[in-house]
Amino acid sequence: MPDGAVFIGRVGALAVALGVGATVASGVASADTGDQGSSPGASSTSDSDSSGTSSQPDRGSKTSVPQRKTGVRTSLTVRTQAAPERPEPDEDLKPAVRATTEPEAELTAAPAPAAADTRSSDLPEEPAGNAAALAALAAARREVGHDATTALTSVGDSQTTSAAAVAAVSPLGTPDQLRAEKLATRIANSLPVKLMKLVLRSGFTWAAERQFAGVGGPDRENIGRLNAAVDAYAMASAFQQQLLNSNKPTVVMQVAPPHAWYGQNVGASRILYDNPDTIYRFMGVNGASSYVITGKFADLANLPADTTFSVLTGLTGNTAAVLTKDQLVVADDGTFTITLDRTPANGRQNHLQLTADTTIVATRNTLSDWANQQPMSLEITRVGGPPNSLFSQLGGFAIPGIGPAVVRSKLLTALVSLVPPLPFVPTVLRGAVTAVIMALGVQREAQYMAVATTDPATGERIEPNVLKNPARNAEFLATQLQSAGYFQLADEEALVITIDRAGAGYFIVPVTDDWTVTKDYWNEQTSLNNVQSVADDTAATTYTIVVSPSDPGVANWVSTGGLNQGTISIRFQDIDPAVTQLPTVSARVVALSELASALPPNTQYVTAAQRAAQIATRKAGFDNRFAPYPQQ
Repeated sequence: MPDGAVFIGRVGALAVALGVGATVASGVASADTGDQGSSPGASSTSDSDSSGTSSQPDRGSKTSVPQRKTGVRTSLTVRTQAAPERPEPDEDLKPAVRATTEPEAELTAAPAPAAADTRSSDLPEEPAGNAAALAALAAARREVGHDATTALTSVGDSQTTSAAAVAAVSPLGTPDQLRAEKLATRIANSLPVKLMKLVLRSGFTWAAERQFAGVGGPDRENIGRLNAAVDAYAMASAFQQQLLNSNKPTVVMQVAPPHAWYGQNVGASRILYDNPDTIYRFMGVNGASSYVITGKFADLANLPADTTFSVLTGLTGNTAAVLTKDQLVVADDGTFTITLDRTPANGRQNHLQLTADTTIVATRNTLSDWANQQPMSLEITRVGGPPNSLFSQLGGFAIPGIGPAVVRSKLLTALVSLVPPLPFVPTVLRGAVTAVIMALGVQREAQYMAVATTDPATGERIEPNVLKNPARNAEFLATQLQSAGYFQLADEEALVITIDRAGAGYFIVPVTDDWTVTKDYWNEQTSLNNVQSVADDTAATTYTIVVSPSDPGVANWVSTGGLNQGTISIRFQDIDPAVTQLPTVSARVVALSELASALPPNTQYVTAAQRAAQIATRKAGFDNRFAPYPQQ
């Protein structure tokens, strides 16, 4: 049967199943009484969720072995578990190309974090251009496993001599990630996406003209960056489309800068105030299934500044539950296991409760020390739930109203599961779904611009160069505080920012353009965090940061990347819940000719050679993320 007929037939069958199921379900009591945990509209401003301090459900006998402390709460639990569900065939591969090539055989045999049932087989054929690179990756992973063997490369710093620990193989370069990037590139070049880019350009421009009306709208430099911002949003949406089938979950890194590794060039997917310090990874999940996330920190002596696992709901990504780094139980060897399902924690460790409208688990590693901190290795396995289906393949569990209704009703779940998935999803269909996801970007971009340009209390536009005290305005990360604003600076002006981080273990000052996207932060110092900057006081509480288009020779300089207009969203993470005083932020515009008198007396300055060394240290640390491939 032709692919088009198969698609039409199965969609028709799915529609019939949904219609019959809805009719029957409305007349009889559902066997499922609904959510057993957080309500779908859980507030995104809560610091944490009680379900974030539990462990996996008992699936057999268990023996707990106490372990030594390693800087985070540690334990080692030996369990005998029921075997996960039998891996389903890779439904997105055509039978004609199912034969395994020699490089692929090496790849799947390697101990990379990709279980058989989580492999994202979205390509109609294996990438021919990077088969050798994938084979090399497999060989490297056989050699080092999940551990990142490091070699030390000395790089001079302006204040200290630091050693950039270069990972032999980055834990981010998994086979699943490389496949997802290859497919995302194809989706982003499909006709539906190209057409939707035209809509996004108009929508982004309209939003910017309104949000930045106080300074005459977006200036020439920002207009010049519009196409790059739209391309990044399209790439991010192409990754998002791949997460929709939550019955075939995989770990996907996105909201990432452009990079080149393993024989492929990957476009930027950074959007909505991306953090230069944060590694963002996402996993599609649904409340009808249960999952196990496993991971490992390669170096417990140099843990990321912050690590979170957030359960997000619906299309807006409101936070229903969070597992923070202080709640995560890690074994002595750096490994951890997290369970996810509809049941509440009830005292179990490392457990996240899913709601009926759960769509995504977002995880973040925030690296304040680029030279030594490494992201964790990570994988996800679905261990229970309905069989894969066309409903899940087309993202049915993420559709508002319909997805939660199916999760709550065992009858509807059974009916939609009767229609099997398509053997292959055409790129044009993926592009059409991606275009729908992109369409939401017009409203979201305006919403995120407003974070910088609007007073949340009054709804009025604020003046440029004003930074509000930190607040919880990030719906997708409930444990973070942000101080946002926008700048308008002449070439010979600077925005002097004073930060008291109080009980926050981490902060960052990044510059983003009008489209809320970072610039080239690995070759330019367009951000600084509390590890990279110099404190004003011995207690390392107060910091003075200078933001300007021109280099003032100050060690704590954040370049605007040549922009005279743009946005800033200062983040605060790792906040001590016992501290009553929250961080504060203040800012004022100063002429560069008067800058010295506006700075603390102990301000450190750097020479041109020291600045170059500062950037070299930065670049070496950034390269760790994509090791063994140095970036441009």
